Amino acid sequence: MRIGTYIFSGLVLITLVAGGVYLLNPGYYSVTLLGITVNLPVAAWFALAMGLLFLATLLHMVYHGTRSYFKRRRYLDDIEELKDALYWSLLQEPKEHRYRISQMREGAPLLNVARLETVGSVSGLSEKLMKALEWVTRIENGEVVDLKEKKIERFLSKENPLLIRNQLNRLQKKKGFAEKVLQARESYDEKVVQEALEILVSKEDLSKLKKFIPFLERKHLYRLLERADRKEEIGLTPDVLETLAEALELECGDYVRIAQTTVRRFTPDENLALFKRLSHKDEKAQNAYLYLLFEYEMVDEANRFLEEHDEREFLPFRAFAVLKNGKHPFKIDDLLDTEIACR
Repeated sequence: MRIGTYIFSGLVLITLVAGGVYLLNPGYYSVTLLGITVNLPVAAWFALAMGLLFLATLLHMVYHGTRSYFKRRRYLDDIEELKDALYWSLLQEPKEHRYRISQMREGAPLLNVARLETVGSVSGLSEKLMKALEWVTRIENGEVVDLKEKKIERFLSKENPLLIRNQLNRLQKKKGFAEKVLQARESYDEKVVQEALEILVSKEDLSKLKKFIPFLERKHLYRLLERADRKEEIGLTPDVLETLAEALELECGDYVRIAQTTVRRFTPDENLALFKRLSHKDEKAQNAYLYLLFEYEMVDEANRFLEEHDEREFLPFRAFAVLKNGKHPFKIDDLLDTEIACR
């Protein structure tokens, strides 16, 4: 029974009982307590007794009703907390949630450290959870979801797997996003940064890559050389290669590999001038310089270079020089690869 109905019914009952008693006995009854005498109609004494009982039952109902309300409130609060925990776990960003009901505390806190992965479709969830499921499904299918527009991106850490996957999707579909990532690389996970570099190295020319050279690695240099070998116009120039060589910690084999590409891309004068400069800056480029001298059949120049250095250095090239001096029609690539050339 609702408390309002109970109050109304109780007052009506008291009034009816008091009225009935008054009709049966309109007399008075006196009570003396602590020297005080109270003289009231008999009907009033009945009404007073019933009123006290009514008040006691009303207080009892209010007490238990209040307890029930707060218990139900805690239950409803925990339900909302659980829904929120499910939401963030679906978005791969579990957050701390606290529960007030002991039964909920026995299992629900697991969502504070768990990421949910769905393996099928589901219906009947709250609108908030259905939206999260929709975003997750679209991202996993390779689509790009504008999480910033959904006002959710700022709540996701840059290491969030879902955010990373969405950014990788964007890199594949949105031209220019790779440059944006590299311009603010501290705001993106390293996986996204590396993929952005791969895209630029694989698709763009060196005019766009030049400002990102400090971020490049040796593997990116090799990718660029492979593109140049396929005769792609990537803007490969001696100046750019010199900048790359200065930025990367190159080994002897790396310089020889560069020479194998530039010998087909630059004129002999450009190439020799480049590797002469590189040799002065880094002695590990000397093998590549020797390689070019033999490649261009500049045997006398190569012999002079060898004479200027210790006889225990550049042994593979000294052996090749002996063959060339013996008028054998060998080419440098017939006998030396990048590994042998750097021994």
